[in-house]
Amino acid sequence: MATPAIALRFRDTTPGVDTITEHRAVLARNGLVGWGWWKKTFETDQCDGIMQLLATSGKIDIIIMDRTTERAFYCCCIAFNKPSEADASAVPAYYKDHLGLTAGVFSLLTIDDMPFDITLGNSIGDETFLWINSKADSTHGHIEVPADAPGRSCVLHLSDLHFGGDYGFRRQKEDVDLGDPRKTLTDCLMSDLERLGLTKSIAAMIVTGDFMTHGKFDEQHRKAALAEFEALRERLELSPEQIIPLPGNHDVVRYPEGTKINVRENAVEVQVRYDHETPFRTFVDELTGRDWKASLNYTRRIRLGETDLDVCVVNSCTIAPTEWTEYGYVGRNGLDAIIELGEQAVDRPTFRFLALHHHLLPVVNVEALKSKGVTLTIDAADILTACQMSGVHVALHGHQHKPKVAMYQSLGLNGEQTNGPIYVVSNGSAGAKNARLPAGERNTYCLFQLKSANIDLWIRELRLDGQAGATIFNGSLTTQPIDP
Repeated sequence: MATPAIALRFRDTTPGVDTITEHRAVLARNGLVGWGWWKKTFETDQCDGIMQLLATSGKIDIIIMDRTTERAFYCCCIAFNKPSEADASAVPAYYKDHLGLTAGVFSLLTIDDMPFDITLGNSIGDETFLWINSKADSTHGHIEVPADAPGRSCVLHLSDLHFGGDYGFRRQKEDVDLGDPRKTLTDCLMSDLERLGLTKSIAAMIVTGDFMTHGKFDEQHRKAALAEFEALRERLELSPEQIIPLPGNHDVVRYPEGTKINVRENAVEVQVRYDHETPFRTFVDELTGRDWKASLNYTRRIRLGETDLDVCVVNSCTIAPTEWTEYGYVGRNGLDAIIELGEQAVDRPTFRFLALHHHLLPVVNVEALKSKGVTLTIDAADILTACQMSGVHVALHGHQHKPKVAMYQSLGLNGEQTNGPIYVVSNGSAGAKNARLPAGERNTYCLFQLKSANIDLWIRELRLDGQAGATIFNGSLTTQPIDP
């Protein structure tokens, strides 16, 4: 067996279709099968390098792997064609009419089982292509450059702003009718922070998703959101990297509102290439300057006054194509980011936060199962286990516009060692109009003050008119930072 030159990652994304079984059936029938490279929109094009290697050697040995199921296959490739030149009859029927959406088609003579290599799987990460013995594109890594906030101690947590149709606050430079008491989100937040005497203490702002309403990143709503965050960032004297955003289900919409869902067609045309993430990614690029191609799972260290804070962001909007897209799912790449968080060296007392959009623990009393339901992250158990092993102190989320503080701790079985408890903090909506909120709820935001031996937490009502609201929670989280 020759040393493979390329690794390709795949997932079974089309309902009722096993990718390997379908390709092997064509291979058995024709003696050759086409394997489409479903390059994500934000990945680097490698077609020229592939063709140059084939021109030199005549064939390429490839490993095809599925990280989710930990399967791997050894393949011999003898050609690579542009989609327009590929033979549609040589690929499985479920995507032969969609070859134009691929980056190219590999012609394979073999698809043989081989052991799954965890190291190689970790190297390819969430990419679909890797030159073996090289590293994946650095823009897809999990560790970001630290941000400095000397002398500061507080972290602001916002969620579910819903710019667009569901946004409740006055927009920057918006003319309102006489008697309309609404103020901008920035004015309301700054007024409340002034009441606490903490306007100069904010070191970072974490926004746990649903920036927009129904994924409508059109010019008007995108500019309104960017203007609001620019005003807030300037008032708080934060740099762009001190804003830590992540997507919610309203930001990466697979099935636009009002469209008839055809899960099978959508799986082929949109899901594999991840076009549904592009509007959010480019918005974040404008908001923070972070490369739109970069991984949505990453850790940013904030250097505070007395302590450091590691914020691990994971994308919980990665559920495979299905009608059940309101449910959260983080998957392998997000779990990898949490594990890497635990491997980070610390040189000062360090707290660790996890941030995602969907719930990790129940928030409402009863949740009926339905295809368009809004509820828990389905791999929450894996996430919480990884968090506990990586020393996460606090997990933040939004999603159902309902604030709640809970504590999670799994006790070790069979002699397993575990770390301390995790505080799971659900922020309500920080920006939705009243009609969009659950009955009896109000807009809220969270504020954490990190001290040398504990964390203070406020959950505060955020009124649209900027007047003083209720304190939903004010208490100390009894947790200790990780010592160097």
